[in-house]
Parts: sequence; structure tokens; C-alpha cells
Amino acid sequence: MKIYFIGGGNMAVSILNGLRDKKFLMSDISVAEINDKRRKEISETYKIKCTKNFTSIDKEGVLILAVKPDQLSFVCSEIKNLLKDQLIISIAAGIKIKSISEHLGGDKNVIRAMPNLCASIQKSITPYFSSNLLLNDQDEIIKAILSSIGICFSVDNESKLDAVTALSGSGPAYIFYIINALIKAGESLGLSRLESQQLTQHTIIGAELFSRGLDSDGLNSLIKKVSSKGGTTEEALKVFDSKGLNAIIEEAIIAAHKKSKEIGNN
Repeated sequence: MKIYFIGGGNMAVSILNGLRDKKFLMSDISVAEINDKRRKEISETYKIKCTKNFTSIDKEGVLILAVKPDQLSFVCSEIKNLLKDQLIISIAAGIKIKSISEHLGGDKNVIRAMPNLCASIQKSITPYFSSNLLLNDQDEIIKAILSSIGICFSVDNESKLDAVTALSGSGPAYIFYIINALIKAGESLGLSRLESQQLTQHTIIGAELFSRGLDSDGLNSLIKKVSSKGGTTEEALKVFDSKGLNAIIEEAIIAAHKKSKEIGNN
């Protein structure tokens, strides 16, 4: 199976790393990248074919559109005459399958996927959607590629990808924000940067493992388990509640969701 990337940015490189680690045949992978320096780096690092643009794409191949949303229409117009029945995976945030298909000159086998930054350490969660019914072997191909950077699953409605973008696509930044705030709070209480960083990061790792698979009741039960009556945790949670932290987080996710829909409609 031949795999073609258009765009050699950070996410493309993350997927290349994942494919290499999963023992994909790198000689079957090609990248089209307009930046000369980037193209040379990718070619030398992965020992794969890198070109400024493709002149042909194998009819049994998989094309990964790994360009920024504002570049997608131009890129599609450049390659549409090379396409017939190839599987096409787009990781351009917010751009709907209908728009991509129109840019490509008509109905194509387009799959939208939404990985996140954690793909760079092969810990992404990547939902994907296809408007066409996928054959079993096609779905297996998509899963094989996307699972090289973490875990993946299909969603039953394309509109869910806007929610995915808001929650997990942007999600790493929210967690980094919270981690940074906790570290700074620890420093303000007299801990060194290293001490506060270790305490914060290991607490988050442990809490995440503890919470896996739990529903809302289960999570609330864990909160109560840590919160002794009249104790320090209860005091901190009172501040969260008084400041409306739940509402703030929800408002932020809704704003990101709205922006994702706006991008898709432009």
C-alpha cells in the first residue's frame, strides 16, 4: 500500500514517525512539500521520496491531506486530476467533507480525521468520519494508519468532529494551561519549580489512571474520597465552585466548538 502526504508539517511528521515505528514500508511513502529545507529534512530523516508536488498517485494508494485549512482549496485544485478512487484522509481542522470533495472536483472517498498534538508521542486520540460506507479493508487501512499515532475510532456524524476539535483537538492546550497554573501556585507557596512540577505532573498522571472508565457518579465519588469534611481539599473546591469553574470550562469548550463550525462554514 502506497501512502502519499501532501504537506510535511508537524502532524505529517508525527504520522511518519508512527508509521515507521509500526514497521510500515517507508519506501512506499511519499511526501509533497513546497518548502525546500523541510523537504530535504524529511527525505534525509525517513529515507523516503520527497517532491515539490505529485505528478501521479497510485490508484490503490492512500492520500493524506496534511496542510493547513487555508491551504486546502489550492492544494485540492492542484491534485484533483490525479485522483479517482483513492482513499483520502484529511486532517485539516474544521473543513467539511463536502467542501473537500467540491475542491477535488466531485465525490471522492474522503475521510476526515482529527488527531491532536499528542500524536507526536503516539498518544493521540483520533476520531474519524466518512460520508461513504467504507468497505472492511478500507476501514482497516484507515485504522492502521491512524492507530500508528495513538488510538482511533469512527464517529457516526460529521458534526461531531466540531465537538471533537473543541474537546480533544484543542484539549492538550487546556491541560497544559492547568498544569502551568498548578505549578505556578506551588511556586507561590514556596516550592521550587522542579518540586512543584514533579508534584503537579505525577498527581495528574495518577489521577488520570485512577479515573479511567468512570462515569460522572464515579468521578464525584473519587472527589468525595479526597475531600475530608473541613479539610484542605474541601476548602479548595469551595473556591472552584464560588468562581464557577465548571461553567468557565464549559464556556471555553463551547467557544472552541463555535469557532470550529465557523471555520467549516467559510
